[in-house]
Amino acid sequence: MTRDEAKQTLALYRPGTADRDDPEFAEALALAQRDPELARWLADHCALQAAIRAKFQQIAVPDGLKEQILSERKARFMPVLQRRTVLLAAAAALVFLALGVWSLYQRPREDNSFSNFRDWMARKVLRGYPQMDRETNDLKQILQYVADHGPRGDYALPKPLAKTSPTGCAVFPWHGRSVAMVCFNSGKMAPPTTPDLFLFVISRSEVEKPPATNALQMTRVNALVAASWSAGDKTYVLAGLGDEAFIRHYVSYE
Repeated sequence: MTRDEAKQTLALYRPGTADRDDPEFAEALALAQRDPELARWLADHCALQAAIRAKFQQIAVPDGLKEQILSERKARFMPVLQRRTVLLAAAAALVFLALGVWSLYQRPREDNSFSNFRDWMARKVLRGYPQMDRETNDLKQILQYVADHGPRGDYALPKPLAKTSPTGCAVFPWHGRSVAMVCFNSGKMAPPTTPDLFLFVISRSEVEKPPATNALQMTRVNALVAASWSAGDKTYVLAGLGDEAFIRHYVSYE
C-alpha cells in the first residue's frame, strides 16, 4: 500500500470508534506508524474529526423538538412562518458549528512543552507501551532502525544503559513529531524479553523548553520514575518502575 492509497483509506477513518479494529484500516494504520509524513497527516485528520464531533455534541437539542417532529408528521403541510423558523434555526446551528471549528484552529491545539512530552510518554508505559516494530537484543540493529525511521542523527546512550540488555524498539508519532522508543530488560523481569526500562527519544528542537545539555531531571509520574536529559540534538526520557536510585544508575555518561 502506498502513502496516497493509505490516505484515501484513512479519510474514512473515525478515531475513537471500532474502526481501529476493522481489517480495512489495519494496513493503512500500520503504515502510518512507520511513515512520519503519513503519521502527521493522520494526526491532523483525527484532530479535525474530534473537533467536529465535539462541536456537534455541544449543540443543544431544543426543548420540545421531539414532540414537534412527531406532530409535523401528522400534518400535511407546514405553515410558512414555522418553516422559516426551523430553517433559520438550522442555519444558525451550522454557522455556530463552522465558527466553533474555525476558532478551535485559530488557537494552539497542542501542548508541545517538554513536560507534557515526558508525562505523555510515562502514561503510555502505564497504559501499555506500543507494540514494538523490531524485537531483538542487538542494540546496533535497534539504533540503526530508529535512526532510519525515527528522529534522524546519532543516538548517544549513557554507558550503563548501553550495556543493558535491549528487547526491541518502536517509532510512533506525537503531535506530528517522530518519537523513538527503545526497550530494555534490567534483569529484574522474566523472561528476559520483558522490558522494564523504556527510553523515549525526540529531536531536541521538537519540544519546548527541553532539559539543558547533561542537566539530569528526575520526576515521578504516578508509579514510574522518569529521568530526562538532553545530549547533542536529542532529548531523552528514561522511564521505569522502581525508585530514583534504580533509574539514576542507568543514566550516567561518565
